[in-house]
Amino acid sequence: MKKKVYDFKKDLGRINADPATGLTRAEVDGRIAQGLTNEVKNKASKSYFRIFFDNICTFFNLFCLICFGVMLTVPANLSDYSFIVIYVLNMAIGIIQEIRAKQTVEKLSLVKAPTANVVRGGKKLTIPVGDVVLDDIIELSLGDQIPADCILLSGSVEVDESMLTGESVAVKKSDGDMLYSGSFVSGGSCLARADKVGQEAYVQTLSAKAKKYKRTRSELLDAMNKIIKTVGLLIIPIAIVTAFVNHGVYSETLSGIELRTAVVKKTVAVVIGMIPSGMFLLTTLSLAVGIIKLATLNTSVQDMYSLEMLARVNVLCLDKTGTITDGNMTVSDVVNIEKTCDVNLLIASMEHALGDKNMTADALNKKFAVENPLEATKVLPFSSKRKLSAVTFFGGSTYALGAPDFVCKNITAEISEKIKSFMECGKRVLMLAKADKITNDELVGETVPFALIALEDNIRPEAIETIKWFKENDVAVKVISGDDPLTVSRIAARAGIENAQNYISLAGLSDEEVAAAANKYSVFGRVSPEQKALLIKTIKSAGNTVAMTGDGVNDILAMKEADCSITVASGSAAARSLSHLVLLDDNFNSLPSVVKEGRRVINNIQRSASLYLMKTMFTLCYAIISAIRWQKYPFSTGNMLMLEFFIIGLPSTLLSVQPNSDRVKGNFISFVFAHAIPGTLILVLNVLLSEYAHIFGVNLAGGVSESVSTLALTFGGWVFLVLLCIPYDLYRGAIVGFVTIALLVWATCLMHCFFFNLTALSFKENLDAIIFLLVLIALDFPVLLGANFLSSKLFKTEKK
Repeated sequence: MKKKVYDFKKDLGRINADPATGLTRAEVDGRIAQGLTNEVKNKASKSYFRIFFDNICTFFNLFCLICFGVMLTVPANLSDYSFIVIYVLNMAIGIIQEIRAKQTVEKLSLVKAPTANVVRGGKKLTIPVGDVVLDDIIELSLGDQIPADCILLSGSVEVDESMLTGESVAVKKSDGDMLYSGSFVSGGSCLARADKVGQEAYVQTLSAKAKKYKRTRSELLDAMNKIIKTVGLLIIPIAIVTAFVNHGVYSETLSGIELRTAVVKKTVAVVIGMIPSGMFLLTTLSLAVGIIKLATLNTSVQDMYSLEMLARVNVLCLDKTGTITDGNMTVSDVVNIEKTCDVNLLIASMEHALGDKNMTADALNKKFAVENPLEATKVLPFSSKRKLSAVTFFGGSTYALGAPDFVCKNITAEISEKIKSFMECGKRVLMLAKADKITNDELVGETVPFALIALEDNIRPEAIETIKWFKENDVAVKVISGDDPLTVSRIAARAGIENAQNYISLAGLSDEEVAAAANKYSVFGRVSPEQKALLIKTIKSAGNTVAMTGDGVNDILAMKEADCSITVASGSAAARSLSHLVLLDDNFNSLPSVVKEGRRVINNIQRSASLYLMKTMFTLCYAIISAIRWQKYPFSTGNMLMLEFFIIGLPSTLLSVQPNSDRVKGNFISFVFAHAIPGTLILVLNVLLSEYAHIFGVNLAGGVSESVSTLALTFGGWVFLVLLCIPYDLYRGAIVGFVTIALLVWATCLMHCFFFNLTALSFKENLDAIIFLLVLIALDFPVLLGANFLSSKLFKTEKK
């Protein structure tokens, strides 16, 4: 039965319960029966079934399963089944990593699962926020997160709405004002009525625009998919043709089970050889190792491929609070205008009387403190409309503290100049003034300036080094904030952000004006959630790869739009669910290490992937060549084992862990093909020449021919590896040295063992074949160097 969608203003009879007693049990049950609770189902993360299904039910896994089943029907060497291990590992790593990311986010949600204090049946109860119902009476006090959109009934509170608006200054709320879910009470206490719950709440209307699961954009993943589709289109017709040709050739000398065995082994070798399974395993394994390393940096990666986008980032968009600043303020300057007044006593006494709990009050309390404050007789709390607070002390003296323009209407030019100089330094300025009196919650009469107090945000000590690192590593930093743009600009300049003087306020601008400003400015102030998303989209459209940091609901639209989104564990549940990376220690200053790890992984994958694509392209080309020549395909899966393991698998895995912090540039698929095509050419030439060795007077009879072809193939791959590792260092030299020794041991001692089942070559009987191979390998070097040069020009690849 479809759940009815209620219009909260028209369809429902609202219950105006007495704040002292709240809803009755029957009224609560009625709201629950109507589905009018605050429960919101999280649909942002993938289910376990979806994770298993996506990793297991793939096109190539199906082919692998079919090949494995077919191989079981014929006699085969153990080495012919080695391909199945790669597929199992590939699936297992992908599944385990996605489950770990899902569980990390869910654990965070459990740790942060909030409760609400409600009044029901005359009793105060503490319940999960999901159990709050429409028209519930909710009790709010300092530190509470507002669970639903509410109307304030009695009392007064200061509310931190930075999670929703990006504005860091607390907002004063009084009777009749709206309290929005997702914001926090930073001062005072009140009773409020739940006006909108569940999906109708403001915070959920924002989340709904970005709640669907979305895999990160990835050039690496896109390239893999293109390769899958291309190979997928070719693999079936090539396999059919190969089976037909092999059957035709082998039927001249074999029959029965021997014929079927030979055809199956050669055909399966083509199918498995065409699938670049190792490339997928390398990618998955490299990303998984990177993710494990990031876990040691207190970073949870929720999507493996987001590491690539992080590595390609050239624009980083930051929020001011919590990223550049630490969320606290300090008093930097005090200017006594009226020399006879005791500023320390007056401000300390005012703060004691007001009892505010916010960043400004904390800074003032730390700077101004007295043991015996003046006794207050009347208090005028701060409000966002008045922009000031005031206190009348015993004896009749009244003082006001707040924004200078609101505290005093007639400010002298000298004082205005001083205020301007503070603001140009990114400081917030308060004025202390003597006033006439407080009447009906208003400050009446003339005011006389007594002092100016300048406050500044605390720059994180590590933020300057962090921003310096990004600047030195080709990453432009932009600041997007809900605060005043001039203040944000000066803070950004103090933190070392380049072009911080280029700032703009987006308040009241049209979408067209916002888009026009996106790539012209470095600092954006008074930005709405929708404008944040538009900024990210426009910056991306200029060809940039953009990372976005955010922790509030106001950030989630922009985070979804970004190529890589980053949040902190203490951020909102919506931000954590949608982000690609979660900084578990709430420290954005670990980002350089995170970016370095992403660059290492992707740069090394690009370098190593050409090894796997070389094998795929060789198998495809030689299967076609064999079919055209009406000759059997010369290799089984076991024949290619040394190429796959010692030339491709082991070196690529070892190369993938080498440090590399260069920003990833260029197109992945162009780079890989530019390197794989010359390698393919060498393998094809080596095998062709070994099959036509008799032209050069080399007699390769019986099993010797298969051994020489396998050696020509394997050592052709070795030449490719030797040149791929340029420029050499000790680590790469050790890799090539180890592979060389392993191949020589295999070629001289292990080829004939049961696992490989190849004919060993002896110097006495097969000297001409050995000399032929040595000459062939020596010629591979100049041919490959020339092919690499032409290929790099053709694909216009950048040197890595």
